Parts: sequence; C-alpha cells; structure tokens
Amino acid sequence: MNLHPLWRVSLIAALALVGLGLAAHSPAAAQDGPIRIIFMHHSTGEALIWEGGVREAFTALGYEFWDHGYNSDGLVDASGTYLNTNWDMPDDNTDPDGWYTIFNQEVTDPPDNTLSHMLEYDVIIFKSCFPASDIYDEEMFEAYRSYFLDMRDVMDQHPDKLFIPFTTPPLVPDSTSPDAAARARRWAEYLTSDEYLDGHPNIAVFDFFNQLADDDGYLSAEYRVDEYDSHPNELANRTVGPVFVSFVDQAIRAFASGEPIQPVEQPDESTEPEEAEETEETEPVEQPDDSGPPDTTAPDQAQAANILEDFESGAIEDIWWLYTNDGVTAFTCEAAGPGYNSDYALRLTFDIQPDGSAGCGADTADIQAGGNWADADGIGFYLWADQDNTTLRFGLGVYDPTQQNPDVEDATPFDIELHTTGGTWSYVTILWDDLTKVEWVGDTGIEVFDPTKVIWLVFDIGDWQYAQQGAIWIDDVHLITGD
Repeated sequence: MNLHPLWRVSLIAALALVGLGLAAHSPAAAQDGPIRIIFMHHSTGEALIWEGGVREAFTALGYEFWDHGYNSDGLVDASGTYLNTNWDMPDDNTDPDGWYTIFNQEVTDPPDNTLSHMLEYDVIIFKSCFPASDIYDEEMFEAYRSYFLDMRDVMDQHPDKLFIPFTTPPLVPDSTSPDAAARARRWAEYLTSDEYLDGHPNIAVFDFFNQLADDDGYLSAEYRVDEYDSHPNELANRTVGPVFVSFVDQAIRAFASGEPIQPVEQPDESTEPEEAEETEETEPVEQPDDSGPPDTTAPDQAQAANILEDFESGAIEDIWWLYTNDGVTAFTCEAAGPGYNSDYALRLTFDIQPDGSAGCGADTADIQAGGNWADADGIGFYLWADQDNTTLRFGLGVYDPTQQNPDVEDATPFDIELHTTGGTWSYVTILWDDLTKVEWVGDTGIEVFDPTKVIWLVFDIGDWQYAQQGAIWIDDVHLITGD
C-alpha cells in the first residue's frame, strides 16, 4: 500500500515523553473541573514557560496552569495574564533556604502567605534559580539536604497535594568551580533518589539539572547564551519544555492511580551485546548495526492476550509499509534485535531534514487480532531511542462508518506527538482521549475517534524545525484494557 500522509501536529497541541514512560493524558476524569497547577519560579522558569510552550501544552492536555515569579512579576493566571498581585515571597528567595522558610510558614485560611496560597492548587511545582548550583563545600550540601528533609515532612502533611520540586539548573563554567559543579550533580542525584523519594508518593522531582548539564556538570555549550550568563537559551527551553510538561502529566496520572509508572531501567553494560561498542562508531542511518538496544530483564507490562505486533517473525516486509515525504535523506523500517525481552523489534533508522517526515505503518487487518478494540482504553508499546528529543508521532487511521467498503487511504488520521529520551527502554501508554485529529485534514473526514473503526496504525518521524537523525526501536505494540 502507498500511504503518504503529511503528518503535522503543533508542538503545543499534544505532547508526551517516552523517557520516563510518559504519555499525554487527559485529567478530566480525575476530579470535578480541571486540575490546577502552580509553578513557582524566577527568570529561568519564566523563560521555560514562554519559550518552551509550557502553558499552551498544559492547556492542550486539559490542565489549568498558573505561575508565580519574582514578587515584582507576581501571579500569572491560566490565560497568561499578569494579575498585578503577588504572594509576598520572603525576600524573593527561591534558594533552598528560601524554600525552607516558605514551607515552615503557618497555613492560614484565608491564605495570607506564600505556602497557604500554594496549597490552594492541586499540583505545586517549585524551583531554585541557577545560583543555587554553586554548592561550594560539603557543609552547604548538607544544609541543602537538611532543608529538603524538613520540607519533605511538610509535604507529607498534605497527602492530597502533588509536590514537584526541580533540581537546580547548572551554571556556566565561568560562574562555578569543578568541585561545586560535581556537588550540584550529586544534589540532583540525591533529590531524584529512592533515599529521598521512597515512601513519599506525593513527591516527584523533575531533574532539570541533568536535562541541561554536560558531562562536567556545567550548562551544556549548546544551551548557553554566552560564557558568562547561566540562563538557558531558547534552544534549551524549546527542548526541555515538552519534557517538563510530559513529566508533570505522568506524575499527575501516577499520583492519581496510586501506582507510579517508572521507567524501565537501563541494564548494566555487562548485559549489552558485544556489538554495542560498534554502534558508537557507526552512522545509524547509513550503516546501522544489528545489535540494537540493550536487552532487559525488567518485567513486562504488556498483556500477552492483547498483543497486536511483537515482531518476533523477524520478517515484516509484507505487513509493515513505509512512506517518505520531502526532506528525507534516508529512512528504513525493518525487524532488528534484540527487542524488549525478545529477539526482534521494529527498528526505524532515519536522516530527515527540518520539515520533512517519513513513517512506517501497518493495516490492522494484517496484524494479530490482539483482543477486542471495542473494550480497549488505548495502546501501549515499548520504545528505545539512541538519542534524546527525536520527534515521533503515533497515529491511527479511522474510517468513516458510513462507507460500505472503507479504503485505508481515505481514513481520518488521529495522532499524538512524543519526544524521546535516549539510552533506555521505556513503556509508553496512549489513551484514546490523548489522540487528536490531525490539523492538516481540516474539516474533511470524521470528527470523533472510534477505536472500533481503526484501519491502520503508523509511527512517523520528523520535526518542522529540527533535523532528525538516528534510530529508534519499538516492541510489543498492544491494546490496553481496564482489566
């Protein structure tokens, strides 16, 4: 079959991050009215919101996103309007000692201090600015630990609220020392560790530091404004914005379910195939090797009865079709291994210029029955990418039920945009409500997604602004059911 859809979805319309097993999720069923989020920040956070499309993305997911910056900027409502009011944050201090002061304020009703105002929201996100990463000695490190342990005790007192602290953003080399940068990385590792988080289900830490830092613990060169300014640049914010939104979305969904969805851990290097070192030396598009991602022994989340495609035949040419649009230098779609706890997975290798796209799909009639679509709540699969921030769209084609003999090429596409984190197997869930009709279809086709009328599925690679090069593996595509 020759299907050539031009997949185009706004970055802010639908987002998900597979690096933490995250999937975009509508919170509409979680409570009466939208879930309300407050993000407490200074300039680095403000730039992340505006340049990273954060407010628009949260709105598209059904959340009500507010933020509060310096007292001089104050509170911003869900529409992005500055309200010319503030919560009198003590000394405008968002360093760890400042947050310690805030979290030890008395809770009042009506609210008359920062903590009391924060607790009016369902999800409370807060961060320190980059100077806090200059942890100049061990005494300072231990002071940070003491502050956050005390704050954790306060968060435990509000089990109905979800708290999302940030790790501190890294500094440029001119603004810190190698030892301090190493401590900043240790601080990020501590806040995201089981030591800090285990047993505290209403706390989820967003690792802002490692989204931005290089191997030495400094702000990565490509994310710097210059060598003296530690504010992340626009590229950094555009890159991290979708990651942040998806992390929060997943944290909310996990908190609501009481069963946090954790990423599948990357296995030790000892479990990687011997050929893995060659992958580092080989262009993944022009000459991909056959080693694939590391295999893993983590437990499966896919239900075997609902598997649509596990790729274990090793021969998919007669089932999975591919297409390429403008701007594609190279694109392959094939079975390769190892897969996720298996011998084979679907491997896509690609070299695609900005505004180009290519995809690999299958007609549902040609893959395994995999259970009852009518009883399913969504689709899940495992994903491994060789690098961060590959733009991947997952789409389903739905035929018009009034057609006597539906044609796959006339189906209306519904899709969702995902962004990868490299180097780890992740479990991705996509619920039917997460899918939206693609914009380029316009007023044609059907308007309401119906899982019983799905006629094909597709994985599409391409970004309107950035080139996409590398490889991803997909395995165990399956239906998700409530039971």
